[in-house]
Amino acid sequence: MSSADALHARWSLDSGEHEHVVFAVEGIRCAGCARSIEKAVRSLPGIDGVNVNAATARVTVNWQGKATTLPQILHAVNDAGFKAVPLAGAEASTRFRAEQRAALKRVGFASLGMMQSMMYLGALYGASDITAHMAQLMAIAGMVIVTPVLFYSGAPILLGAWRDITQRRVGMDVPVALALLMAWAPSVVNTFRGSGEVYFDSVGMFVFFLTAGRFIEMSVRHRGATSAEALARSLPAMVWRLRDDGEREQTTAAALVPGDRFSVPKGGVIPVDANLAVGSDSGSAILDESLLTGESAAMRRHPGELIRGGSVNVGEPLTLVTVHSVSNSTLASIVALQERARTERPRLVRLADRAASWFVGVILVLAVATAVCWWFVDPARAFPAVLAVLVVTCPCALSLAMPVALAAATARLARLGVLVTRADAIERLARIDTVVLDKTGTLTLPSTGITDVKLLNGRSREEVLAIAAALERDSAHPLAAAFRAHQATDVRAVEVREEAGAGVEGDIDGVRWRLGTREFVDALVDNHVVVALRSGDERMLYLGCGQGIVAAFRVGTPLRPEARPAIDALRAKELKVVIASGDHQDAVQEAGRALGITRMHSRLSPHDKIWLLEDLRSRGHRAFVIGDGINDGPVLAAAEVSCAMGQGSAIAHSAADLLLVNENLEVLPQAVQVARNAMRVVRQNLTWSLVYNISAVPAAALGWISPWLAALGMSLSSLAVVLNARRLASGRMPT
Repeated sequence: MSSADALHARWSLDSGEHEHVVFAVEGIRCAGCARSIEKAVRSLPGIDGVNVNAATARVTVNWQGKATTLPQILHAVNDAGFKAVPLAGAEASTRFRAEQRAALKRVGFASLGMMQSMMYLGALYGASDITAHMAQLMAIAGMVIVTPVLFYSGAPILLGAWRDITQRRVGMDVPVALALLMAWAPSVVNTFRGSGEVYFDSVGMFVFFLTAGRFIEMSVRHRGATSAEALARSLPAMVWRLRDDGEREQTTAAALVPGDRFSVPKGGVIPVDANLAVGSDSGSAILDESLLTGESAAMRRHPGELIRGGSVNVGEPLTLVTVHSVSNSTLASIVALQERARTERPRLVRLADRAASWFVGVILVLAVATAVCWWFVDPARAFPAVLAVLVVTCPCALSLAMPVALAAATARLARLGVLVTRADAIERLARIDTVVLDKTGTLTLPSTGITDVKLLNGRSREEVLAIAAALERDSAHPLAAAFRAHQATDVRAVEVREEAGAGVEGDIDGVRWRLGTREFVDALVDNHVVVALRSGDERMLYLGCGQGIVAAFRVGTPLRPEARPAIDALRAKELKVVIASGDHQDAVQEAGRALGITRMHSRLSPHDKIWLLEDLRSRGHRAFVIGDGINDGPVLAAAEVSCAMGQGSAIAHSAADLLLVNENLEVLPQAVQVARNAMRVVRQNLTWSLVYNISAVPAAALGWISPWLAALGMSLSSLAVVLNARRLASGRMPT
C-alpha cells in the first residue's frame, strides 16, 4: 500500500464531494515550520482548510476532491522542505522508534564531543604559561572533535535553517544555526592562523544542550501521541466468521457487518462492537478492557450485553454478534476524536507561536544593533557579544512553554481514562466553577438493576434472586437483564411462558412461580393466603407461587457506586454541582438526596438544558457539563467545556470536549485538578521564559555573558520548561 493510500480517508457532505486527511510530518521544529506548510498547502486549488499542529507534528487538510488530489498535497508538503508520513499503524510505530534512536545517537555523540572539547580547550582559559604552539594544537584537537558534532548532531538544526532560508521564512532554526556557524567558522580560521579566539567548546556545548532539550521534548510528544496508535494496532486483522451452516470461514475484521456472528478465542481481541450471543456456550464473557477504560480488573459481561471493540477475551472462547462495523465502532470513534484533538492547536499555543515568531525577528534586529554599537565602542568585543545575543535569546523555551505542558497533561488524563477530544479543553476545564450532571446514564448505571428487595415468608435474598433469575434467563425483555447477574447453576426453570405486559412464569423443582405485576402474581396465589405487602408501586416486580408472594423487587437504574465520592470531591474543589435531567421529578429528587445535591432540575428538554446553561453563564458561571445521551448533544456542544460518558451516544461523543472512557466519575475531580495543574505549569513556564530572556538579552549585549555561558543558559532554560511539564505526565503533581 502506498503512503497516499495509507493516509487517505474519504467523507461526503451535502454540498458536494469533499476530501479529508490527517497525516504526520517529519521536520517540524517551530511555529514558522507550521506556517510554511499551511502556506504551501493553501496555494493549491480547492483547499477548504488546513491546520498544522507544531507540537504534535499533525496536519489536517480539507479540500474539494475534484479540484486537487492527495498526491498533490503531499508533494506540496515535500516541496516546502518536509516529509509527510502515515499517522498510525506499524509504519508510524517504526517511524517513532527510528526517530527516537536517531535523536538519541545525536545526543550521545554531542555529549562525548562536548566533554572531549572541554578537556582540551578548558586549559586555554586558565593557563597563562601555555605556548602558542601548544595552544594551536589544542585548538586543532577541539576543531577535529567539534566539527563532526556540529554537522552530525546539529544537522537537523542546520538543515532546518537552510529550509527556512530557501522558503524565504524566518524560523527558530535560523538564529540558532547562524550562531553555530558564526562561532565555528571564525574558530576554524583562527585555528589555522594560530591566533585569535576559538569557540569550539561553546559550539559543542550549544549543540549538546539543544539536541538534549529537543530529545526530551520529542519524548513527551511521543508519549502523549501513542495512545491512539496503540488502540488502532490492538485490533486483529483477521477473524473467524460463523456461517449459517455452522462452518467457520476466515475473513478480515473490516468485512464484518452488523448481524454477523464470529468467534474469538481465549486471549483474542474483539475487533468490533458486538453482543455476546444469547445461548452462547461460554455463558458469560470475562474481558480485559484496560486498553479502553484503564480498568485493570477483568470485567464480566452477560449474553446480550454490548462488548466494545478493543476488549481482550481472558475467559473461554466466545461467540459474538456484530453490532457495529469496524469504521463505526467505539474504538474507531475514540481514535478519530483523539486525532481531532491532536491536530487542533489550542488558543494559547497559537498565541505563543505568534509570539515566538515575532521574537525571532527581534533577535536578529538586536544582534545587528549589538554589532553596530560595539563596532564604535570596541570592535574586538563585537563578535563575542553578537554571538552571545544570538545564542542566549533562542526562543526555544518560549515556544515550548505551552505545547509540552498541554501534551503532558493530555497524556496524564489518558492514563486516568479521560481522552481529550478538543485541543482547548484543558485550558477551559481549568476555569470552571460549576459542574452540571445529567442523571440517567451519567449519575446512574446505563443498564437496569435491582435497587431494592423486600422479603416475605422467610425466604433469603439469595434464594429469591436465584428464582427470579431462572425465570428471566432466556427473556428478551429489557428488565430481564437486571436479574442475570444473580443466576445460580443449581436453579433452573422449565416450561417458561411470558405474558406480554404482565410477567413471566415457569416451574422450578415442581413449583409454579410467577414474576411480574401484582395482579399477575396474585392470580397464582391461593385465595386463603394473606399477602402482607402493600400494592400500588408501579415500579415494583413481585415474585410468588401458590403459597403467596415471597419478594418484591424495585427495578431501575441504580446510582453509580462512585457517584457520591465524586460529588464530594468536586465540592471539595469549591465547585457547585447541579443535576439537569429529563427524568421525572421524583427520580431526580431521589438521586439528589442520595448524593447530597440541592440544585436539581427535572423534565428538561434539550432546549431547557441550553436555557439553564445560558442562565448560569449570565450569572458569571463557567459550567462543566457531563452527559451521555442523544438529547445531551446540544448542551454538550454549547457548554464552556463538556465530557461524554464512554458508552454514551455517538452524538454525545462528537459534541463533547472530553471522553470518559472508563466511566468512573471519581476521575472527574482528578481531571479538573490536572487541568488546573497544567495551566499553573504553563504560567510558570511562560514566566520563566520571559524573565530569562528579558534579563539575559541586556547582559549578552553588554558583553557580560560569554558565548559558552549563553549556550548553557539557553539550553538550561529550555530543559527547565520541558522538565517542569513532565511533572504533569508523571503524576508528581497532586490530583
